[in-house]
Amino acid sequence: MILVDYSQVALSAILTFQRELKGTESEVKNLIRHVTLSTIKSYKKKYGREYGEMVIACDGRKYWRREIFEHYKASRKKNREASDLDWTLIFDTLTEMREDLAKHFPYRVVHVDRAEADDIIAVLTEWCQHNALVQEGLMEEPQQVLILSSDKDFKQLQLAPFSSNNVRQWSPMQKKYVTASKQEIMDFTIEHIAKGDTGDGIPNVLSADDVFAKGERQKPVSAKRLAEFIEKGKDACRNDEEKRNWDRNARLVAFDNIPKDVKDEIVQAYLNTKPTGDKMAIMNYLIQNKCRLLLDEIEEF
Repeated sequence: MILVDYSQVALSAILTFQRELKGTESEVKNLIRHVTLSTIKSYKKKYGREYGEMVIACDGRKYWRREIFEHYKASRKKNREASDLDWTLIFDTLTEMREDLAKHFPYRVVHVDRAEADDIIAVLTEWCQHNALVQEGLMEEPQQVLILSSDKDFKQLQLAPFSSNNVRQWSPMQKKYVTASKQEIMDFTIEHIAKGDTGDGIPNVLSADDVFAKGERQKPVSAKRLAEFIEKGKDACRNDEEKRNWDRNARLVAFDNIPKDVKDEIVQAYLNTKPTGDKMAIMNYLIQNKCRLLLDEIEEF
């Protein structure tokens, strides 16, 4: 199974064309469509024979994490408003393409309203370890899984219960496999909980929930404190507030804390999603959407 972090993979390819993204609306949409399709096609050609079916994991509109932490990813909109790129157009086009991929191309496109692409990838990676085919002996061992994303959080999926030594991650941005020892991954996860994630609006364990919303600076996690957290985990917290913040961050960053109802919905969405595209549908789509340069490579989709 090839699990594609749709937005992350698409954006990493699209943003290499910064100047072209400042063209007319029609030019930008055509560029996004062509680059995204070309990127997905190239990965299918490169990895399809070894890893099998391709699953496009897409972000939902209402993250479950925001239900438990209102400031989750709250600053991203502000950062994009300060950019000179038309992010509304970029994301609207990617949303249109998500529907097009499901309708015209031979991939499973999985989209669950309360789940992020990260959740879909984590849940399906774990599901591959113990699905019905494995349990009933119809598969001798879990299928090989390749994650296409540069997101560092996916290191967690190289350890049990998500992996039986059958999970790899390729980083499109770094253009290499993401590898780490078991201890390095465990230390990374603890560090991630302790230090939070500025990009996702998650404060460190020494700081209040609304520190970013107020535009304040976090209390720094010193190297000494970080070493204590890596050695002792939550036991290194010195007061109730730090313990509470530890639990907050662990729920937000550790994939084994995805709610069961969200997990069930993801698996069901995957099982209910059937690839529908054929070569004629792909050809018609490419012609209608001015992607004629890809017609000669239609077999690679």
